[in-house]
Amino acid sequence: MTSDTATSISGLQQTWPMPSNPRPITILGAGGIVRDGHLPAYRKMGLPVSGVFDVNVDVARKLAADFDVPVVHKTLDDALAACGTSGVFDLALPPAAILSTVEKLPQGSVALIQKPLGPEGATARRIVDALDASRITAATNFQLRFTPSMLAIRDAARKGLFGDIVDVEVRLAVYMPWELWSFIPHLDAVEIPLHSIHYLDWIRSLIGEPDSVYAKAVKHPRYASQADARSSIILDYGDRVRCALSLNHTYNFGPEHIEATIRVEGTRGAAHLTVGYLVDYIRPVPEKLEIITEGGRWTELPLKGERVPDAFGFVMANLQRYVAGEDQALDTDVHDSVRTMALVDAALKSSRIGGVVPDAI
Repeated sequence: MTSDTATSISGLQQTWPMPSNPRPITILGAGGIVRDGHLPAYRKMGLPVSGVFDVNVDVARKLAADFDVPVVHKTLDDALAACGTSGVFDLALPPAAILSTVEKLPQGSVALIQKPLGPEGATARRIVDALDASRITAATNFQLRFTPSMLAIRDAARKGLFGDIVDVEVRLAVYMPWELWSFIPHLDAVEIPLHSIHYLDWIRSLIGEPDSVYAKAVKHPRYASQADARSSIILDYGDRVRCALSLNHTYNFGPEHIEATIRVEGTRGAAHLTVGYLVDYIRPVPEKLEIITEGGRWTELPLKGERVPDAFGFVMANLQRYVAGEDQALDTDVHDSVRTMALVDAALKSSRIGGVVPDAI
């Protein structure tokens, strides 16, 4: 390690400031993502949760008891009335339920919406139209952007530590226990709209909009009833950036040769991230971020948090601070998220169309 390298990366952003006067949060939906991500984050960061609603009242009651949530609303209308325009709605709902719920939110309210923003791009646009019609300020819970490691990488890029970014790569050979989610076998597509959507959104935030996308999602014999479990994706940025994602969620010969890495390479520096929470989904390990700058050596940047729960708190903090005028930009504004949904749609279309067939020789 050189002192110049250590100094240049030590001050990179890894956290997000909390709102000065946090608004109370009303959660709509009480599933696993709320238990594992939302509520631990809000508890850790002192963001108040005033109530929860779920169509399964027993699940909501158990969740409320475990996290000291004061109110379990009996009906959606009760939850909407209680939160009104003074709090924040946290919609942790299945994609198909988002539009109908958004259409019932009070005019002038504030909402954070779990990704994806509806089941596909056309519905996403209808959701945004409904939000705009009711003057609702809304963000999408694309929390990968807010992971401490990703905040640091983006800050380094903005400060020019990498120079011009010329290569972005995501490589996974891990075991994802898809069987944990009973709804997955009923979906027409799985890997890209549920998992890779996060990478696509983050890459857009880092290097902008691609010209086009090539993709192929494939099944695995272990999950015969599942639409797909693995994907290969190339984002076309012309000849300025090579951007490739190789995503194998069914590798089951570990722990040897497991891979879960993200690499960003520029003309003056690079970053290499080991995505610890994917190395073992059941027993996640910490992430490891290493950065090199021009004239320096690879240096590990001690991370100040993890994607779960920290990033879940940071995305909510950005929304609340934006509404209060404390942040100038809403990073995952739904109007931006529509572009991520369009990119997902394009990737799925590419997967269906297939590649170019070689001419017979």
